[in-house]
Amino acid sequence: MSYQAIREYLIAVLPRYQAAEKKGKSQILDEAFLVTQLTRKHLIRQLNETQEILALKKPSGRRPLYDRELLLPHVRFLWIQMERICGKRMKAAYPDWLPRYTSETFTTAVRLQLEKMSAATLERMLRVIRKGEAASKGLTSTCPARYMKNKIPLNTFDTKIDRPGYMQGDTVAHCGTSLEGVFANSITLTDIDSTWTENRAMLSKKAVEVKSKFIDIEASLPFDLLAVNTDSGSEFLNRPILRFMRPLEAGKRQITFTRSRPYKKNDNCYVEQKNFTHVRELFGYERIEDPELVDLMNEIYKQYWNPLQNFFLPTFKLKEKIRIGARIVKKYERPETPFDRLMRSPHLSEARKESLKKKKLGLNPFELKTELECKLRIFFDLLHKSKARKAA
Repeated sequence: MSYQAIREYLIAVLPRYQAAEKKGKSQILDEAFLVTQLTRKHLIRQLNETQEILALKKPSGRRPLYDRELLLPHVRFLWIQMERICGKRMKAAYPDWLPRYTSETFTTAVRLQLEKMSAATLERMLRVIRKGEAASKGLTSTCPARYMKNKIPLNTFDTKIDRPGYMQGDTVAHCGTSLEGVFANSITLTDIDSTWTENRAMLSKKAVEVKSKFIDIEASLPFDLLAVNTDSGSEFLNRPILRFMRPLEAGKRQITFTRSRPYKKNDNCYVEQKNFTHVRELFGYERIEDPELVDLMNEIYKQYWNPLQNFFLPTFKLKEKIRIGARIVKKYERPETPFDRLMRSPHLSEARKESLKKKKLGLNPFELKTELECKLRIFFDLLHKSKARKAA
């Protein structure tokens, strides 16, 4: 309820309150509390004033700088297009998105207000939009591979990384509510230095399938793959993956292959957080069994989702972590896109940087988002039809 509406309501009930007995005043206060959500003491102070003084009172605090009713639809639209990221990341993404944003009501004045608005003010607007949103949780299908553990060393090398190429990998099961039978899995590789992330879908977690996705991802990376750290699941700890990482042929590139400690998710934290933001937020928790849908998932990942995330959506990166008594204080770097981090890296060649720049110039975030939503509608229509056929 706005301040103006509260003031008009109090002015209307003030004569009745001042003329009532003690019991009547208590009932009016109960009613006013339900309507305005103001405390009883505050209501008593307001209703003991005269109508003239109450009408002249102004709200406390600084006058609002931004027209919320005007800006909220634009903030909502941009927030949805940017995959519901936080206010600080949205603010950092504006230089890439606002020049391409077109709307009949998006005037120069609106654009200037959005650019001037701080990340904290933007976050306050997003709180209004976020109400009522919730996410469910899924199952885990990680099965430890005990035999191969001795061949692949433990490592938590994220504190030593200063260049792109050191990646963490994980899989997400699209199994619905049951782990029985054959179902799709998504494999995710994320770079620790730049947060560049690639996703691929496969129908099973067989070693041959996982190896083929590693080959596909390595070919699409804008930097050399130097090291991979995974969990201790059997889809990673097997001979085909070990041979891919460490070829026996002389002269072939060698990739440092390490694993995290079992049941210690923080060892693989960079990719674990991507399981939700890059997989679950896209495909949810539905069970996916159709091979045709897996092909469509790969098309969505490669052509729309990964370019949108890597080129246009800024991410946070931990700068330092300090323990103060029992508290741990974390400080983060300014939000940047993975593309921007690669452009700043002295370890990426100028030829690769130019190639990335040309690729970004050919992309439009709003077009990517529109085409992504179109493909997702087709995907979920096919998924529901497939489930209907099986149920019949």
